[in-house]
Parts: sequence; structure tokens; C-alpha cells
Amino acid sequence: MGNKFEVEVNESQEELKHRLHHGVTASSKERLQMLYWLKQDAPRRRSINARNEKRTIRKIRSR
Repeated sequence: MGNKFEVEVNESQEELKHRLHHGVTASSKERLQMLYWLKQDAPRRRSINARNEKRTIRKIRSR
């Protein structure tokens, strides 16, 4: 298991969304997209959804 780290995003979601929409380079858009997801708490929700999906797949295969 990898090391865990905490990130604090100071910008609001609205500000990040605005800056993402007006981003010029791909690298700046990627960085802003990651900050936006972190602000939304998306990685945690995605990992929970992935775990739930794996459980569903296991149940289907075991039938």
C-alpha cells in the first residue's frame, strides 16, 4: 500500500471550475482538474464506487 498524503485546496470549487474552463495548456488543465476533483472529494467516492462494483461483479460471477 502506498503512502497517504493530505492536500488542502484553498480555492473554491467555483474558482477552480472557472480557471479550468479558461485554461490554456493541457498541463494546466490537468492540474486544475485534479484540484477540482480533490475539492469535490471525488477520489474517495470513486474508490468506494470501485469497491462496490467489484463486490457486485463477484456476486454475479458466483451465481
